[in-house]
Amino acid sequence: MISITLQYDQLHENNGFSVSGHSDYSEAGSDIVCAAISALTQTALLGLMEYQQESVEYEISDGFLNVHVDCVTDEARVILKTLVLGLEQIVRQYDSYVVLNR
Repeated sequence: MISITLQYDQLHENNGFSVSGHSDYSEAGSDIVCAAISALTQTALLGLMEYQQESVEYEISDGFLNVHVDCVTDEARVILKTLVLGLEQIVRQYDSYVVLNR
Protein backbone atom coordinates (compact mmCIF):
# COMPACT_ATOMS: atom_id res chain seq x y z
CA MET A 1 0.00 0.00 0.00
CA ILE A 2 1.16 3.54 -0.71
CA SER A 3 1.06 5.85 2.29
CA ILE A 4 0.99 9.60 1.71
CA THR A 5 1.43 11.96 4.64
CA LEU A 6 0.80 15.67 4.33
CA GLN A 7 3.08 17.90 6.39
CA TYR A 8 2.02 21.11 8.10
CA ASP A 9 3.81 24.02 9.76
CA GLN A 10 2.94 25.57 13.13
CA LEU A 11 0.22 27.65 11.46
CA HIS A 12 -1.38 24.45 10.07
CA GLU A 13 -0.41 25.33 6.52
CA ASN A 14 0.59 22.48 4.20
CA ASN A 15 4.33 22.75 3.68
CA GLY A 16 5.18 19.36 2.23
CA PHE A 17 4.40 15.70 1.87
CA SER A 18 5.94 12.27 2.03
CA VAL A 19 5.08 9.20 -0.01
CA SER A 20 6.22 5.67 0.76
CA GLY A 21 5.48 2.16 -0.34
CA HIS A 22 4.14 0.43 -3.41
CA SER A 23 0.50 -0.06 -4.28
CA ASP A 24 0.78 -3.63 -5.57
CA TYR A 25 -2.24 -2.90 -7.77
CA SER A 26 -0.46 -4.57 -10.67
CA GLU A 27 3.02 -5.73 -11.62
CA ALA A 28 5.85 -3.19 -11.80
CA GLY A 29 5.73 -1.29 -15.06
CA SER A 30 1.97 -1.55 -15.48
CA ASP A 31 0.76 -0.35 -12.07
CA ILE A 32 -1.54 2.58 -12.84
CA VAL A 33 -1.99 3.55 -9.17
CA CYS A 34 1.74 3.83 -8.60
CA ALA A 35 2.16 5.69 -11.90
CA ALA A 36 -0.57 8.19 -11.03
CA ILE A 37 0.83 8.89 -7.56
CA SER A 38 4.36 9.21 -8.96
CA ALA A 39 3.26 11.56 -11.73
CA LEU A 40 1.36 13.85 -9.35
CA THR A 41 3.99 14.00 -6.61
CA GLN A 42 7.00 14.35 -8.89
CA THR A 43 5.24 17.04 -10.93
CA ALA A 44 4.47 18.90 -7.69
CA LEU A 45 8.15 18.68 -6.75
CA LEU A 46 9.17 20.02 -10.18
CA GLY A 47 6.71 22.93 -9.82
CA LEU A 48 8.00 23.77 -6.36
CA MET A 49 11.59 23.65 -7.61
CA GLU A 50 10.69 25.93 -10.50
CA TYR A 51 9.11 28.64 -8.33
CA GLN A 52 11.17 28.51 -5.15
CA GLN A 53 14.13 26.21 -5.52
CA GLU A 54 16.04 27.83 -2.66
CA SER A 55 13.48 26.78 -0.04
CA VAL A 56 12.62 23.24 -1.20
CA GLU A 57 14.25 20.21 0.38
CA TYR A 58 13.58 16.72 -0.92
CA GLU A 59 14.72 13.13 -0.62
CA ILE A 60 13.91 10.49 -3.20
CA SER A 61 14.60 6.77 -3.44
CA ASP A 62 12.80 3.63 -4.61
CA GLY A 63 9.28 3.76 -3.21
CA PHE A 64 9.94 6.94 -1.24
CA LEU A 65 9.65 10.71 -1.77
CA ASN A 66 9.78 13.37 0.92
CA VAL A 67 9.31 17.06 0.04
CA HIS A 68 9.48 19.98 2.47
CA VAL A 69 9.08 23.70 1.73
CA ASP A 70 10.77 26.03 4.23
CA CYS A 71 8.91 29.16 3.15
CA VAL A 72 5.46 28.65 1.61
CA THR A 73 4.69 31.22 -1.09
CA ASP A 74 1.43 31.73 -2.98
CA GLU A 75 2.81 29.56 -5.81
CA ALA A 76 3.69 26.77 -3.37
CA ARG A 77 0.19 26.94 -1.86
CA VAL A 78 -1.40 26.48 -5.28
CA ILE A 79 0.92 23.61 -6.22
CA LEU A 80 0.39 21.79 -2.92
CA LYS A 81 -3.39 22.33 -2.97
CA THR A 82 -3.59 21.03 -6.55
CA LEU A 83 -1.53 18.00 -5.52
CA VAL A 84 -3.91 17.26 -2.66
CA LEU A 85 -6.96 17.56 -4.95
CA GLY A 86 -5.43 15.02 -7.35
CA LEU A 87 -4.41 12.66 -4.55
CA GLU A 88 -7.90 12.79 -3.04
CA GLN A 89 -9.38 11.64 -6.36
CA ILE A 90 -7.00 8.70 -6.58
CA VAL A 91 -7.72 7.71 -2.98
CA ARG A 92 -11.48 7.77 -3.69
CA GLN A 93 -11.06 5.31 -6.55
CA TYR A 94 -8.26 3.13 -5.15
CA ASP A 95 -8.60 3.27 -1.37
CA SER A 96 -7.43 -0.34 -1.02
CA TYR A 97 -4.07 0.63 -2.51
CA VAL A 98 -3.33 4.13 -1.22
CA VAL A 99 -4.00 6.05 1.99
CA LEU A 100 -3.79 9.82 2.54
CA ASN A 101 -2.84 10.92 6.05
CA ARG A 102 -3.49 14.53 6.98
